[in-house]
Amino acid sequence: MIWFFLRLALIFIVTFALIYIAKSLMRRMFNIPKVSEDDSSRNYVKQLHREVDKPFRDYSLVILFLVLVVDLVYFPESYNLFIITVLIFTFIRMMIRAFFEWKYSKYPKQFILTLTEIFILLVVVIVVAKFNLLY
Repeated sequence: MIWFFLRLALIFIVTFALIYIAKSLMRRMFNIPKVSEDDSSRNYVKQLHREVDKPFRDYSLVILFLVLVVDLVYFPESYNLFIITVLIFTFIRMMIRAFFEWKYSKYPKQFILTLTEIFILLVVVIVVAKFNLLY
Protein backbone atom coordinates (compact mmCIF):
# COMPACT_ATOMS: atom_id res chain seq x y z
CA MET A 1 0.00 0.00 0.00
CA ILE A 2 2.85 2.38 0.79
CA TRP A 3 4.29 1.80 -2.69
CA PHE A 4 1.02 2.94 -4.23
CA PHE A 5 1.19 6.28 -2.41
CA LEU A 6 4.88 6.70 -3.21
CA ARG A 7 4.19 6.11 -6.91
CA LEU A 8 1.23 8.48 -6.78
CA ALA A 9 3.33 11.16 -5.08
CA LEU A 10 6.09 10.70 -7.66
CA ILE A 11 3.58 11.00 -10.51
CA PHE A 12 2.19 14.22 -8.99
CA ILE A 13 5.67 15.70 -8.52
CA VAL A 14 6.72 14.85 -12.08
CA THR A 15 3.42 16.19 -13.47
CA PHE A 16 3.70 19.51 -11.64
CA ALA A 17 7.35 19.83 -12.68
CA LEU A 18 6.42 19.19 -16.33
CA ILE A 19 3.61 21.74 -16.15
CA TYR A 20 5.91 24.33 -14.57
CA ILE A 21 8.65 23.79 -17.18
CA ALA A 22 6.18 23.80 -20.09
CA LYS A 23 4.46 26.96 -18.87
CA SER A 24 7.82 28.70 -18.46
CA LEU A 25 8.82 27.71 -22.00
CA MET A 26 5.47 28.83 -23.41
CA ARG A 27 5.76 32.17 -21.63
CA ARG A 28 9.13 32.75 -23.27
CA MET A 29 8.13 31.46 -26.71
CA PHE A 30 4.88 33.41 -26.98
CA ASN A 31 5.86 36.38 -24.79
CA ILE A 32 3.02 35.77 -22.32
CA PRO A 33 3.15 38.02 -19.26
CA LYS A 34 2.59 36.65 -15.78
CA VAL A 35 -0.79 37.71 -14.45
CA SER A 36 -0.73 38.61 -10.78
CA GLU A 37 -3.60 37.63 -8.54
CA ASP A 38 -4.46 41.31 -8.07
CA ASP A 39 -5.01 41.95 -11.79
CA SER A 40 -7.79 39.47 -12.21
CA SER A 41 -9.43 36.82 -10.15
CA ARG A 42 -7.94 33.42 -10.89
CA ASN A 43 -11.29 31.78 -10.40
CA TYR A 44 -13.32 33.41 -13.16
CA VAL A 45 -12.32 35.44 -16.19
CA LYS A 46 -15.65 37.22 -16.50
CA GLN A 47 -19.11 37.17 -14.96
CA LEU A 48 -20.35 35.09 -17.90
CA HIS A 49 -17.64 32.54 -17.09
CA ARG A 50 -19.04 32.30 -13.55
CA GLU A 51 -22.58 31.87 -14.92
CA VAL A 52 -21.45 29.02 -17.16
CA ASP A 53 -19.06 27.32 -14.76
CA LYS A 54 -21.14 27.28 -11.57
CA PRO A 55 -24.10 25.29 -12.96
CA PHE A 56 -21.69 22.97 -14.77
CA ARG A 57 -19.82 22.38 -11.52
CA ASP A 58 -23.05 21.77 -9.59
CA TYR A 59 -24.45 19.35 -12.16
CA SER A 60 -21.12 17.56 -12.44
CA LEU A 61 -21.04 17.02 -8.66
CA VAL A 62 -24.48 15.42 -8.79
CA ILE A 63 -23.48 13.26 -11.75
CA LEU A 64 -20.22 12.28 -10.03
CA PHE A 65 -22.14 11.22 -6.94
CA LEU A 66 -24.49 9.09 -9.05
CA VAL A 67 -21.57 7.56 -10.93
CA LEU A 68 -19.84 6.77 -7.63
CA VAL A 69 -22.97 5.04 -6.31
CA VAL A 70 -23.32 3.03 -9.53
CA ASP A 71 -19.62 2.20 -9.41
CA LEU A 72 -19.84 1.00 -5.80
CA VAL A 73 -23.00 -1.06 -6.37
CA TYR A 74 -22.20 -2.70 -9.71
CA PHE A 75 -18.38 -2.64 -9.80
CA PRO A 76 -17.17 -2.78 -6.17
CA GLU A 77 -13.60 -3.82 -7.06
CA SER A 78 -12.99 -1.06 -9.56
CA TYR A 79 -13.33 2.70 -9.52
CA ASN A 80 -12.43 3.14 -13.19
CA LEU A 81 -15.81 4.56 -14.21
CA PHE A 82 -15.65 7.17 -11.45
CA ILE A 83 -12.04 8.12 -12.25
CA ILE A 84 -12.80 8.47 -15.96
CA THR A 85 -15.84 10.63 -15.19
CA VAL A 86 -13.79 12.89 -12.89
CA LEU A 87 -11.15 13.29 -15.60
CA ILE A 88 -13.73 14.10 -18.28
CA PHE A 89 -15.37 16.79 -16.13
CA THR A 90 -11.97 18.21 -15.20
CA PHE A 91 -10.93 18.49 -18.84
CA ILE A 92 -14.27 20.05 -19.81
CA ARG A 93 -13.93 22.69 -17.05
CA MET A 94 -10.38 23.45 -18.17
CA MET A 95 -11.55 23.81 -21.78
CA ILE A 96 -14.29 26.21 -20.67
CA ARG A 97 -11.66 28.23 -18.82
CA ALA A 98 -9.36 28.25 -21.87
CA PHE A 99 -12.22 29.47 -24.07
CA PHE A 100 -13.08 32.34 -21.72
CA GLU A 101 -9.41 33.28 -21.38
CA TRP A 102 -9.10 33.38 -25.16
CA LYS A 103 -12.35 35.20 -25.85
CA TYR A 104 -12.92 37.56 -22.92
CA SER A 105 -9.72 37.98 -20.89
CA LYS A 106 -7.58 41.10 -20.67
CA TYR A 107 -4.68 38.73 -21.37
CA PRO A 108 -5.92 36.49 -24.19
CA LYS A 109 -2.62 34.63 -24.55
CA GLN A 110 -3.21 33.00 -21.17
CA PHE A 111 -5.35 30.38 -22.90
CA ILE A 112 -2.16 28.93 -24.41
CA LEU A 113 -0.96 28.12 -20.90
CA THR A 114 -4.26 26.49 -20.00
CA LEU A 115 -4.20 24.39 -23.19
CA THR A 116 -0.62 23.38 -22.38
CA GLU A 117 -1.74 22.28 -18.94
CA ILE A 118 -4.61 20.27 -20.44
CA PHE A 119 -2.27 18.59 -22.91
CA ILE A 120 0.28 17.62 -20.25
CA LEU A 121 -2.40 16.28 -17.90
CA LEU A 122 -3.92 14.27 -20.74
CA VAL A 123 -0.53 12.79 -21.67
CA VAL A 124 0.20 11.90 -18.04
CA VAL A 125 -3.19 10.21 -17.64
CA ILE A 126 -2.67 8.21 -20.84
CA VAL A 127 0.87 7.17 -19.86
CA VAL A 128 -0.20 6.15 -16.35
CA ALA A 129 -3.14 4.16 -17.71
CA LYS A 130 -1.24 2.59 -20.62
CA PHE A 131 1.76 1.45 -18.57
CA ASN A 132 -0.30 0.68 -15.46
CA LEU A 133 2.03 2.75 -13.28
CA LEU A 134 -0.13 2.79 -10.17
CA TYR A 135 -0.41 -0.98 -9.67
